[in-house]
Amino acid sequence: MRGLIGYPLGHSYSKIIHEAINHKSYDLISLNEEEFKEFMDKKEFECINVTIPYKEKVIPYLHEIETHAQKIGAINCIVNDHGHLTGYNTDYYGFKYTVEHNGFVIKNKNVAILGTGGAYKAVFEVISEMEPLNIYSVSRNKKDNCITYDDLEYIDPEILINTTPVGMYPNNDDMIYDIDKLNRLEGVIDVIYNPINTKLVLKAKERGIKAVGGLEMLVAQAVKALEIFDHQKYDDSIIDKTYEELLRDKLNIVLIGMPSSGKTTIASILQERLGYETYEMDDIITGEIKMPIKDYFNQYGEEAFRDKETACAKALRNKHHVIISCGGGVIKRPVNMQYLKENGFIIFIDRDIDKLIATDDRPLSNDFEKLNRLYLERYDLYRKYSDITISNNGDINDTVNQILESRIIK
Repeated sequence: MRGLIGYPLGHSYSKIIHEAINHKSYDLISLNEEEFKEFMDKKEFECINVTIPYKEKVIPYLHEIETHAQKIGAINCIVNDHGHLTGYNTDYYGFKYTVEHNGFVIKNKNVAILGTGGAYKAVFEVISEMEPLNIYSVSRNKKDNCITYDDLEYIDPEILINTTPVGMYPNNDDMIYDIDKLNRLEGVIDVIYNPINTKLVLKAKERGIKAVGGLEMLVAQAVKALEIFDHQKYDDSIIDKTYEELLRDKLNIVLIGMPSSGKTTIASILQERLGYETYEMDDIITGEIKMPIKDYFNQYGEEAFRDKETACAKALRNKHHVIISCGGGVIKRPVNMQYLKENGFIIFIDRDIDKLIATDDRPLSNDFEKLNRLYLERYDLYRKYSDITISNNGDINDTVNQILESRIIK
């Protein structure tokens, strides 16, 4: 038997990743403290991965520990050879791959690592081997060999790495540190992978700073674990392939664009081709307010409607593997786009103004003059918030095909 032990395991992707690569059964084994002790005493497993809260608690059960794992002092991978347990730390390899594959320059840089828990140790080991100018370990409380978050502004590091759980689902709105206080920042890595884009990662990208989340690290460390489990070497291309497949599986397809640009029809065709569930934001809001949007605008005003729209985007933020078709004005509030980008691939459906249609049921675009004004006001925002722009001026099936070929965030 092979699998992952920890508690809780409700949102783990390990089973998906492992079974996708070598097609062997892999179990998620949620254990409380007593069950953990019994599990380790019995040793009825071939090989296991280990996650919180047991990365350090497994150490007394081991007979041998690999060199990097010894330095790190945490274990996330154990092989059982006829009762002889050997521990490894593949987080080291996963994080190293993320740094190198994404082109982060560490040599001669000031690097700040946020948090001092289990994930921190593997990150510190990797960074310390890459010849940084300085490594600053950052803790909320004053500790030996650590600075506090208040000190970060004065250090002003070039590289910031979050190893804390701050910003992880379900607390997506939390951000460990306001990076607007940092002027020299050129790279951000967040080891959190759920949501795919944390608030910290999104903030960095908004500033034009290179930033990645923890999903690629998760895949890379899993591939290293499989190399240990199966006594074989995998080419790095398997990491890229598995990562892209996992993104396709987990990312929502989010359609933005002007009214009458074709979002609803495109969503319907995508649903038929992919089998994804579709959420039409305007339909969800209409079902809640129990009246046409035009009437709600007239009775309560645009801001009241925008509040409903924001609440809807927030409710959809933690969906995976769905299509979300947005109202034309969703881009008017940056917070809406933050919610939708956390687990979404944003596609701007761009249709020429002369092909858009003004209709009475749309209060802000019920004549061509209003429609043209909206187009000019919103166009740059659609481009700003989208991951890709797809033209919808010809055959709509060609538009859908372009979407299907392009829906990966790099």
